Amino acid sequence: MGFESWLERDTAMLLDFDPHVVAFASQPFWLYWDDGRRMRRHAPDWFARLDDESGVVIDCRPPGRIGPRDQEAFDATERACAAVGWRFRLVGEVGEHQPTASPAG
Repeated sequence: MGFESWLERDTAMLLDFDPHVVAFASQPFWLYWDDGRRMRRHAPDWFARLDDESGVVIDCRPPGRIGPRDQEAFDATERACAAVGWRFRLVGEVGEHQPTASPAG
């Protein structure tokens, strides 16, 4: 399983031990969108399939390392997830993956 940071690695370990996660994949797809100036793309860090057959897309980035372009990518990813019925989580520190938590929690 690939990862690009310790936060991604630790999130993968937590996903692996979460009893509601039945499968997960690293950088599962590319998302493309037009930001009004040019085409953009983003590969989320994780996709997890849960035991209720729902899906959650997870990006890992500490809050202090989120710039405007990063936030735009995370917002686009969240909109795309909502359009297909998946949840989106932005993990800023170890233990925040909570794929089974409600979107507000």
